[in-house]
Parts: sequence; structure tokens; C-alpha cells
Amino acid sequence: MADIFVLGAGVVGMTSAYFLARKGHAVTVIDAGSAPAEQGASFGNGAQLSYSYTDALASPSLVRNLPKYLVGCDPAFRFSPTLSVSFLSWARVFLANASKATFENNTIEVLKLAMESRQGFAEIEGKIDFDHRRAGKLNLYSTLQGVRDAKALSRLKNAHGAQQVMLTPPEAIAREPALAAYGHPFVGALWSPLDEVGDPHRFCLNLRQLLQDEYGVAFRFDTRILGLQTHLGKLVAVQTDQGELAGGRAVIALGVTSADIAKTVGIKLPIWPMQGYSMTIPATALAPEASITDTSRKVVFCRLGDGLRIAGLADIGPRNGRFNQQRFNRLLDVAKGIFPEAGDYGAELQGWTGYRPMTPNSVPIVDKSKVDGVFLNCGHGSLGWTLSMGAASRLAEIVPR
Repeated sequence: MADIFVLGAGVVGMTSAYFLARKGHAVTVIDAGSAPAEQGASFGNGAQLSYSYTDALASPSLVRNLPKYLVGCDPAFRFSPTLSVSFLSWARVFLANASKATFENNTIEVLKLAMESRQGFAEIEGKIDFDHRRAGKLNLYSTLQGVRDAKALSRLKNAHGAQQVMLTPPEAIAREPALAAYGHPFVGALWSPLDEVGDPHRFCLNLRQLLQDEYGVAFRFDTRILGLQTHLGKLVAVQTDQGELAGGRAVIALGVTSADIAKTVGIKLPIWPMQGYSMTIPATALAPEASITDTSRKVVFCRLGDGLRIAGLADIGPRNGRFNQQRFNRLLDVAKGIFPEAGDYGAELQGWTGYRPMTPNSVPIVDKSKVDGVFLNCGHGSLGWTLSMGAASRLAEIVPR
């Protein structure tokens, strides 16, 4: 019988189960999908393990550009405000985090967690296969202001172990020859040698086997979580469409739906969705070996085995679950224009969309809740894959044995 439920089988839920099981907990993972990482952002995200690129979303730069985002002048970033109380509350705190000092503090706080996560991935890579590579990462900048901002922030991050170096375009091409064919000019590239790549979906599938074989972790798939039930301020059950599951402890690790479930027991979580899109196409010999992020166009290129994962766009607004073909076509057109020969764009394309669970300060929520027995591991934003091992390790230290 489980002594703790983990709600959610994406990378955050699966790594939570891993660290809890290592501590000796009897763990049961519950998820609405039929397998791990089937329904949330873990299925098709950008696949970058961006330990060094932890820049908080709320920043002075974003505030400078907010007017053009609001009127739709930036096709890569869409900001669709609503008049809901939850959004207005989130947005107010988000903007309060956009000062230079707060932005830097948030960025460094996430960087420290990312470096803990890097250690966790180093320890587990020999146990499961997930197309893990120490590829390094290049962030490309199209403006001198972008280069100046990134260079200044990199000095701060390097003091905390990031090892980032700003390169000129010729230096970047020498580092990654595929950039010689890059379809848009850039004026600088930030090289992050510690950053890696890996397939989060494959990671979750193989981690499931490890959890079952070595730790006896149980899984309840095809089980939709409806809410939590308490008595006298203590968790007593998880309510699902398959019935009530009695238990006194649970970890909420449900990505963008974490706030919905937490709300059933009076816990308010400041999480708002940011939608993105991705595709995976066959890679060619001209695909980059390093992971590439075009910061102005909000698109990433990541080689995974024989494939090239292309992901991007950032649409902040209500979560409607719809796949916007127009937005996906935008990503496809940008990718073709940037790296026309890096992949087989003529192959059958299956687009994917998912939601990043954004907190106002970009710092994930890894903590006890006000309800006895309910623990939180959510709100990892666009860095759920990157931060998953570090956040899960911290969570396991919080949950008493």
C-alpha cells in the first residue's frame, strides 16, 4: 500500500517518484494518460537541458517590449490578457518581478536549482537511456542590446558556476559549423558548455521500468484526478474518476493543472499557462550538433538521436487545449527559413502543442502546502525538463519518512 501518491507522470512527477522511492517511501503514481509523459509538456518539449540559461521571464527587457507584445507586433511572443481575477493577480506579481534586481535574483535562484539537477542527471544517465548528450548550447542574438544584456547577466551567472562565453558570429560558426548556413543574421552567440540534451518522453518511459523493477513503485494510469479530500485540515483521499483512493500524503506534480487540483482543498497556486509548439523531423548531416536557441524568434533546434526537435513560440493566455495550426505553421516557416537543410521537412509532420506552467517569478514551487500531507512540486515554467531532477531531490528532503 502506498504511503504517498505522486499526482502526475510527467518528468516532474516521475523524478519525484524516483527520489521518494530512493528514500524508502512506498510510492504510487497516478496519471490520466495510458503511459508516462503522454499528456503534458514532457511529451514534446524542446529537449534542451538548459542548466545555464535560467533567465526569468519577468525582466526589464520584457517590460520594454510589452507594448508590441500586447498589440501583436512580435509573431514569436503572444500576450493575451484576460480580465479574470486569477490572471490579473498573476500579472500584477509578474510585473512586480520585472525589476533588474528581482530579475537577477530569480535567475540565480533557478540557476542554483538547475546545477543541482545537472548533478542528478549525471548520476542517472548510466541507469536509463534517453538520448542524453553533452552537446553544449548556443543562444543567438540579433541585436547589440540583446548581446549586451546577455553578456552582463552571464557574468553574474558565471559567478554561480555557469561558464558562459559570448562569441562573435565567426567564433560561433567555428564552434558549430552548421551555423554557416543559418538563414538569419545574428550579432552574437552565448556559448553554454555545460548544457545538454535528452529526450524527456523516452526518459519517463524508461524511468518507469526502473522504478517498478528496483523500487516497487506502483502506477495507476488512465485515472483522471478530480480533486483532493481533507478532514480536519489533513489529506485523507485523492478523488479520481476510478473512485476514491484513501491516503494521507500526496505530491501535486501536474504541470499547468496543478492549480486546479490544489484549489479543491483551498490551496492557491500562482501558475499561468504559456503555450508552445514542436515537431520532430529526420535530421540530416547538416543539422547542428550543439543545441541552438534563436532568442528573438523564440525557436530552438535540438538533435535527438536521428531526429531534429524543433520547438518554440510563447503564447501567454487562457488554456483552451486547442492546437492552433496557424501558430504551428509560423514555427515551421521560421524553422525552414533558419535551417532549410538541417532536416527533412518533406517528411510527414506531426505537430504537437503543450503548456508551460509559469509562476510570476519563474521559480518553481517545491514545498509543503498549508494542508497537512499535501506537497507541491509544480510551476517549473519552460524549464521543467531541466529542473526536474533538482526539484525532485529537494522535494524528497521535505517529505518526512
